[in-house]
Amino acid sequence: MLDRAVIAQLISDIGDDAFIRLSRQFLDETRQRIGAMTDAWKAADWRELGRHSHSLKSTAQSFGLPETGLQARDLQVAADRGDAEAIDALLPRLIETTTAECGLFEQLCRDMQAKRQSANPTPGACDKASRD
Repeated sequence: MLDRAVIAQLISDIGDDAFIRLSRQFLDETRQRIGAMTDAWKAADWRELGRHSHSLKSTAQSFGLPETGLQARDLQVAADRGDAEAIDALLPRLIETTTAECGLFEQLCRDMQAKRQSANPTPGACDKASRD
């Protein structure tokens, strides 16, 4: 589900540290955005739903979550048209896809961070004592 080429290019462009930091922010904001989209749907606020869908579409594609991006685009179009029937069908599917892709993305980030930590372990007290 993840577009690893997009992710690799992003890491190449901004570096590992920035990628990990921005990925945490992306995941947090995506969770908040899904909540806001659900609230907008309950209130039949299609303008707000369309705005959040547009933002999710852009960020998801930038972070290598292609299905989330495509489905967010479809939801944005439905919201812009005020098509309640399409919105009712699309939003649950988008939430499911986003949850799945974010789970995979989060695991990729955890694996990346664990690999970095094992490659650069923090010196422990024993290491410091042996250098003194």
